[in-house]
Amino acid sequence: MKRKVLFGLAVAGATVALLPLFAAFEAHVVNVTAKIENALTVPVNPLDFGTVFPQEYLVKNIPIALSQSFQDEDRVDDVEYVIRQKPKCAITWNDGTEFDAATGEDGTHLYTRTGHVFPGAYDPNDVADPLPLDPGDTFEGVTQFDGYYVDCGPAPRELQTVPEETWGVLPMLCPYLSKHEDTEDGTEQENDDDVDAFHAPFTVNGESISWLEAQGRLAKSVQDFEDNWLIDLAVPCFGGFCAQDWATFVGTHNANEQENADDWTQPIENQHKIFGCDLWFEVFNISLPGLGCEEEIDLMLVVDRSGSIGGTDMNTVKTGLLAFVDALMPSASGNENHIGQTSFSSGATLDSHLTDVKATIQAAINGLVSGGTTDMEAGITLAIAELDNAHAHERPSVQDVMVVISDGAPNQPDEAQGAIDAAAAADAARAAGIDVFAIGIGVTSTTEAFLMNEIADAPSQYFLASDFDDLESILVELTVCEE
Repeated sequence: MKRKVLFGLAVAGATVALLPLFAAFEAHVVNVTAKIENALTVPVNPLDFGTVFPQEYLVKNIPIALSQSFQDEDRVDDVEYVIRQKPKCAITWNDGTEFDAATGEDGTHLYTRTGHVFPGAYDPNDVADPLPLDPGDTFEGVTQFDGYYVDCGPAPRELQTVPEETWGVLPMLCPYLSKHEDTEDGTEQENDDDVDAFHAPFTVNGESISWLEAQGRLAKSVQDFEDNWLIDLAVPCFGGFCAQDWATFVGTHNANEQENADDWTQPIENQHKIFGCDLWFEVFNISLPGLGCEEEIDLMLVVDRSGSIGGTDMNTVKTGLLAFVDALMPSASGNENHIGQTSFSSGATLDSHLTDVKATIQAAINGLVSGGTTDMEAGITLAIAELDNAHAHERPSVQDVMVVISDGAPNQPDEAQGAIDAAAAADAARAAGIDVFAIGIGVTSTTEAFLMNEIADAPSQYFLASDFDDLESILVELTVCEE
């Protein structure tokens, strides 16, 4: 048995030794880099309401904007974010009536931290037989509450003994802060959700935490570049020392008629103490431009039917286009979106005027037959004429869109001049206010670059079908809008 084991080890050693010999014959290195930027510009200076008094109402504001790098990047359109409130931790002394508010060069607090919320009871021993904290207990930056605990982490600096300093969570100011966005949101009018004062910033149910969040959205496509959030503080009263109109005060700043004003009084032992709350602006979605976000569009399909497409593949193109029409035209007629079609090979034809009748555009698509050379410029130019505001079938008040579907190889009168003419036609469409999308089918790296950089408005408005069977899903994707 020993001899077999030794033989096995020898074989394994030989295999390992041979691997570098094979690997050394060929190696390829792909360098991967990315420049990571923030989508939002958020001021980080602390909001200090100073010394306040029960039933005062104070307002500060936080402007939130799309960062310049986000605005400059054509590939992305909109940002959705939330404002989440979390406990604030600080170094305090004199029974919590003073705290270390030192700030750094960027204006942020040096010695405060966000307290992170965890469901359940904290076990300082962290063993199988737990010894949990009781509500109100603290242990090395952790404070236990009923059903959850807040972990502040280690103290950010050494604590002093004179005056005697304490590191831990501050009494919560979050329930008394409202969040209201007070700007118009471009052409969407209003796309943000507010939160009134007198609320629970989070609730704990067993092992799960649910956050009450204000939600915001900024989008280049609707000219909504900045939100201005009003952070209102409705100051609580303490113990049994509330004014007679306390309930009225609560009702004024919270639209929920079911709120019990007594739930929002503070215990008398918190009087004079520093309260705190950290507002986290968290991005949860970044979207690409799409067609479905417009309430109505006038859309011209510009379809390559040259010989390079081929009869079999043309049938697949038709299937994709018909699915696209179904997505944008849910009804037989009277659709808000109007669609027309031009197609091109050695020349170009207007196959259908802009129409709200689904059967009309379906017939134009089904009539496509491939053959001939590729005069892309002629197809685009015909579509521009159809989308002209003076045209009988065009609606001047509606956004104009063009979708060019091609393998990206114009060759009329020759390849060089054909590419120049097609790019010039796409530029003319943009100058006329038409949004131009391009879809590459059966492209090479050269023709794909041409469609992406010369025909589409931006790389974000170019879509690749790696083969013709992908075309249907890509066309339908253009109609999807993030709500």
